[in-house]
Amino acid sequence: MSDEAGISYSATTDYHWTERAFTLLTSADLTVERHVAGGAPYFVVTGPCPRCGHHFADRQVTAALTGLSGPSRGEGSDAADVVFLDLTCSCGTAHQDAPQGATGCGVSFRIGIETAEG
Repeated sequence: MSDEAGISYSATTDYHWTERAFTLLTSADLTVERHVAGGAPYFVVTGPCPRCGHHFADRQVTAALTGLSGPSRGEGSDAADVVFLDLTCSCGTAHQDAPQGATGCGVSFRIGIETAEG
């Protein structure tokens, strides 16, 4: 990853970038914080873009989907709540070949977050 704007803009959703984002999450370089405002949950994702490496911060308002982790595996265990966040690089850097007024390298990726409710 580079700290320069040397990576050209590319509107890509290649799964490789989702895998790279997962690596950044597991190493705690990419972080997700859950907040609540007016009773509505939202998430703030910060860290390096999985494609260009520039720092970005993205605020996502979404709803949790329940029961996506499979069947319960024992008494007292509940299925986890999972939130999927669809993100696009918003690093603020004007990358080469970007559309007029666009900032970020153009990559879009998805992360899934297990939430603990209760």
